[in-house]
Amino acid sequence: MKIIKYSFLISCILLLVNCIDPFEIEATEFKSALVIEGTITDQEEIQRIMVSRTFPLDTVLMTGLSAVNVNVLDSNGGVYAFSETSPGDYRSNTPFAATAGLTYTLKVATSDGNSYTSEETAVPAKTNIDNLYADRDFKDDGAEEGMFIYVDSYDATGQSKYYRYEYEETYKIIAPNWSASDAYIVSPLPNPEVAIRAKTKEERVAYNTVASNTIIQENTTELGEDRVNKFPVRFINRENFILSHRYSILVRQFVQSRAAFSYYETLELLSGTESLFSQRQSGFLEGNIKSDTNAEDDVVGFFQVSTVSEKRLFFNYTDFFEGESLPKYPVDCTLVSPPIINEAGASPLLVAIELETLKYVEEYNQETNPNNLSEFGPFLMVATPCGNSTFYGTNVVPDFWVE
Repeated sequence: MKIIKYSFLISCILLLVNCIDPFEIEATEFKSALVIEGTITDQEEIQRIMVSRTFPLDTVLMTGLSAVNVNVLDSNGGVYAFSETSPGDYRSNTPFAATAGLTYTLKVATSDGNSYTSEETAVPAKTNIDNLYADRDFKDDGAEEGMFIYVDSYDATGQSKYYRYEYEETYKIIAPNWSASDAYIVSPLPNPEVAIRAKTKEERVAYNTVASNTIIQENTTELGEDRVNKFPVRFINRENFILSHRYSILVRQFVQSRAAFSYYETLELLSGTESLFSQRQSGFLEGNIKSDTNAEDDVVGFFQVSTVSEKRLFFNYTDFFEGESLPKYPVDCTLVSPPIINEAGASPLLVAIELETLKYVEEYNQETNPNNLSEFGPFLMVATPCGNSTFYGTNVVPDFWVE
């Protein structure tokens, strides 16, 4: 298994996975480099190309380039034009899919009169994900327990061999101290008054979706058959709160070229050292895109064509941890009772309501002070994330979500 973590600059070039083989780090001194990235898939969809300008590799400054002419050409004479949707982000004007048997070339022309062309790229074989499943287990010789997400696939023709994976995980969040009511300010200082009223929006349940931020690869070249078996795409520690209720993951399997796989391996090697960002490193990893107008022009990035298969999985925490305590919530949910006015004449309660740092839980008995608080007011309150799940996500149920 090969997993490459994104660094700031690496994140801008790892999405591009076609390349020359073998790779070399070209020693050069440069003030800036063009970064072009894009993966065209065999899915009928709006395709995407990113164009940026970066500065020496020991910096993290990067900016999207505007007013760039972007086209993808196929070997049948087809031309697919792209338009800018935000600085550096170019989307195809119409949906299209890469077709088996054709090759594709990326053409980019910048506003300064320079143009760039990728190597001609073929469509690889397609292999479907046969099985996507979860299993509770340990990793690192028992150091961590949690949930593994595994993938199985098989290419009987033996043509695929090189795989890359991406995922989007979505999890359900339930606020542990949610109340159907909210506290609000009736009148400010010097005569503060607060009251409660029914909430007008859903805050108990929310959903959050996060895309993978690592590059995940597998190959079957050393196996007797082109079979991916129980490959761990994702591991989630059992203490991670995203498992607390219901969890879903969409895994996409990209079949890529040998050259692409080699490029990722080179990037993995670089990411394991300081060479890419060190003050001593003055080179860059050359890709499969060249300048048509200036051979000395530094270009970083890759253009590739991939076939894609995807599957989605759902499971509940209780499916694997029945009767066991939930993971800890990300913040401390200790109940507090800020005074409506204190000895200094300030109102901690009004400040908390105005700044939305605390949420109402229930009324507090100020006569008996059952919680033995040193200072207290009319309400029990809690940190906002504990009473409002939308702090971590959206209350809009995803279209794909099933209970």
